[in-house]
Amino acid sequence: MNALRDTMLGLAIAMGGWECAAQEATIPFGQIERNAQLYARLTVQDDDMISSLSSSSLTPEAIPVKPSIAGFVRVPPATALRTLNSKFFLLNGLHLGLALSDVVMTQHCIAAHTCREGNPLMPSSLAGQVSVDLALISYGSYISYRLKRYKSNLWWISPAIGIAAHSAGLATGVAHQ
Repeated sequence: MNALRDTMLGLAIAMGGWECAAQEATIPFGQIERNAQLYARLTVQDDDMISSLSSSSLTPEAIPVKPSIAGFVRVPPATALRTLNSKFFLLNGLHLGLALSDVVMTQHCIAAHTCREGNPLMPSSLAGQVSVDLALISYGSYISYRLKRYKSNLWWISPAIGIAAHSAGLATGVAHQ
């Protein structure tokens, strides 16, 4: 997204329609801080453009200014909700740890001939079980991340289901050991 923004800004500056105070700066755009206030000025060539800009619908709280000196300001969001926080890592990490423990316990139990894999769709080899579990955990973590990113209160359900399923598999493996 930054590359697209930088490209569009560069094209606008090159076309001469925007004048930017950052043009004289020696700092590359990549080194500007996220909360930096960037200002740009729109220059209009003819009077028809000025009348169309000044007659545009403005919100009631907006203060009309001359279009030739209007400043465009990039304002950072007021609150930034962190998606990847300790709760997210705790639940998804617990899901991963229990899944790998379940696989190890199942392989130990299969080698001792005291039990077999309860899921008929799961392969019986170690590599097969680990690969299927990692694929399911990755997908569940992705779904959990997307739900949490868009502020859904149900983001925890995917890792909770995995934790419950692998806890039952681990308990069964311990019981048959």
